[in-house]
Amino acid sequence: SALLNSSLKQSEIRRRAIQAATLLMEAEAGSLLLLDELTGELYFEVALGEKGKEVREIRLKPGQGIAGHVVQTGVPVIVNDVQKDPRFSRAADDKSGFVTRNMVCVPVKAHTKILGALQAINKKGGGLFADDDLQTFVSLAHQVGIAIENANLYEEINRLFEGFISASVQAIESRDPTTSGHSERVAILTCGLAQVVDRVDRGPYAGVQFNDDQMKEIRYAAVLHDFGKVGVREHVLIKAKKLFPGDLDLLKARFDFIKRTLEVQALRRKVEILVSQGKTAAAALLSQLDEDLARGMKEVDELLEFLLKCNQPSVLSQQGFERLDQIAKLSYESFDGSKPYLTAEEVRMLSIPAGSLTLDERREIEGHVTHTYQFLSKIPWTKSLKNVPSIAYGHHETLDGTGYPLKISSEMIPVQTRMMTICDIYDALAASDRPYKVAVPATKALEIIEEKARRGQVDAHLFELFVEAKIYTRVRKL
Repeated sequence: SALLNSSLKQSEIRRRAIQAATLLMEAEAGSLLLLDELTGELYFEVALGEKGKEVREIRLKPGQGIAGHVVQTGVPVIVNDVQKDPRFSRAADDKSGFVTRNMVCVPVKAHTKILGALQAINKKGGGLFADDDLQTFVSLAHQVGIAIENANLYEEINRLFEGFISASVQAIESRDPTTSGHSERVAILTCGLAQVVDRVDRGPYAGVQFNDDQMKEIRYAAVLHDFGKVGVREHVLIKAKKLFPGDLDLLKARFDFIKRTLEVQALRRKVEILVSQGKTAAAALLSQLDEDLARGMKEVDELLEFLLKCNQPSVLSQQGFERLDQIAKLSYESFDGSKPYLTAEEVRMLSIPAGSLTLDERREIEGHVTHTYQFLSKIPWTKSLKNVPSIAYGHHETLDGTGYPLKISSEMIPVQTRMMTICDIYDALAASDRPYKVAVPATKALEIIEEKARRGQVDAHLFELFVEAKIYTRVRKL
């Protein structure tokens, strides 16, 4: 019982079941047949012995063979001369060339549900199976049924959780479609790098290895590392330019109004001149007014063009700040008096020195890491997955302590997080265009990360493995 229930892997449980069957029954061979609920057929899930491989390809129709009879009736049997038993199916023997003399066959149940049948074949030494063998085998089959049912339940829970994770990632990416696939790509890259680290035999990570549970922990942390973005306001999350789209539309409409105002002012002045001087005498002045209007319209267009350049998420030069300040001092005549060309909020936004975010907006974006940690910490992780929140929490930390949110030093950043950081940076640089930046080629992305490694911000040893193993190529087609 302890041997069977020490694992929740279906394949391991079934292999151990047959090993126990052949050992306890002193049998030459053994097999576990499971019921296909759709067809009612029995298939050899596990078959041990010299001809096990050939036997595993056979399927028995409902009621066929001694195993089929046992599954249909639920009654265990001993058959010490199978050749004389009409229920015996020669399919396995004909396929494998094995000669079955005798067997004990018992149903495998989970509660009252029959899952299949367990068989021990040919008592060693030419002996016969006895009633004591049958009782022992029934007890073993009972434990096998419980173990299989537990493993089935474990797999169902895993599928349920995998579905939850998939839905969570979809929720994240639906708020920012431009980053679609990022979480999955980071997971693929990080797990790929972890596999390389697991095998490396040189350098500071030569002794680092990850078991199956640790690999799953890394994958979950990588897939969910950006989940905290659900706590960031959507218009900030997807902000591509310094001004929000609606604010930019208002700015353009205002400058269009300024041009219309210049036209109206010019027309009024023309009427005044025509009334006071007449058409012939006013010809020169009217021509001058047209020139002044054209010049004024051009100046407004040039100012707007400059402001549109300022709105891009690029670095604003000192001359740009100075010109922006000059424009902010200009005014125009509106219906209710003099108005500035730019509002104070527009000046503040357009004065962002680099990128598209204000300091407060950047802090809000960076806050997604803390949101991620808080969300993941509320999940009752199993002992083998307890580090998922902390691994994800540090993916924006740097080894020199300049990262965020905690600005922790290198010795506090685990290798799992260090790997994820490299992979997250690479995908952010090389992935398809985002609204606030253009994707760079793989070679350029690697150069940028290499520079970060030289500055002591990311792990140089892990980056070397990332490049040597060409981990980055694993997501080119995704």
